[in-house]
Amino acid sequence: MPELPEVETIVRQLNKTVKNQIISDVWTDSSKNLKGKYSFRQFRSLIKGKKIKKIQRKGKNIFFYLDDDWVLWIHLKLTGHLLLGEYFYSKGRWQAKTARPLSDFNNGFIHWVFKLKKGKSLALSDMRKFAKIALLKKEELKKEKDIKELGQDPLKPSFKEEAFEKIIRKAKGEIKKFLMDQRYLSGIGNIYANEILWSAKVNPFKKIAALSKKEISQIFISLKEILNKAIKNQGTSAADESYKNIYGESGSYNKFLRVYQREGQPCFNCGTKIKRIKSNGRSTFYCPKCQKMNNEL
Repeated sequence: MPELPEVETIVRQLNKTVKNQIISDVWTDSSKNLKGKYSFRQFRSLIKGKKIKKIQRKGKNIFFYLDDDWVLWIHLKLTGHLLLGEYFYSKGRWQAKTARPLSDFNNGFIHWVFKLKKGKSLALSDMRKFAKIALLKKEELKKEKDIKELGQDPLKPSFKEEAFEKIIRKAKGEIKKFLMDQRYLSGIGNIYANEILWSAKVNPFKKIAALSKKEISQIFISLKEILNKAIKNQGTSAADESYKNIYGESGSYNKFLRVYQREGQPCFNCGTKIKRIKSNGRSTFYCPKCQKMNNEL
């Protein structure tokens, strides 16, 4: 699933390319992605002719703010990614007019197409069809439970270490689960939780109550550094991830990964083999030496 750096990359690219453009039509062969009170027919009627005024991110959610206080809400879920290009429909599928990377295999699972008045289209490629799409008014969006319950945005300039420590001290359980709990911090998923804790030299299974003030400080520093560096490199397209930016390109943060998907490979710090523990369908990667349970910074 695209995490904060990937979604932030997409939003920044969208603001540079489709902001102030008009949606002329929309097509889908997967109306089950559409959530809320409108049928696809109603959705299509309401969105046609609307101008995209701005695009914003909250957590892993993308919001297109349109005319008349309408908001197009997209959550990419596991395999969704938005692509901007010129498309044509042939032999029962949408195809990009240009060659790679838009025409690459992973970019070909197109189930939604938002046609733009200037000629290009914004397509949603989603292999597993789990993406969420909704259209609602701004005031309705504020009342949505999934949005109201989102925690702090880690990249918000006003989010300082003191605020982070205050939030973490109210939580219970293991530190990795805390980092991924969207009620506390919005946008961090499995990739970056693993990377942040390796950088901070904190065991992912360590209980929050056992964390020292110095460890909390180091987690906060690592969190900021890694997320910003990942955005600079347009996110991570790891081996088991389908993330692409709006041009169909992979992110380049893969080359900076230190533990994620490196099971059995030597730690960049000490040479110890990286260990993987799988629980509830998720894999946790860590260095048994650098991140030993009794390690105190």
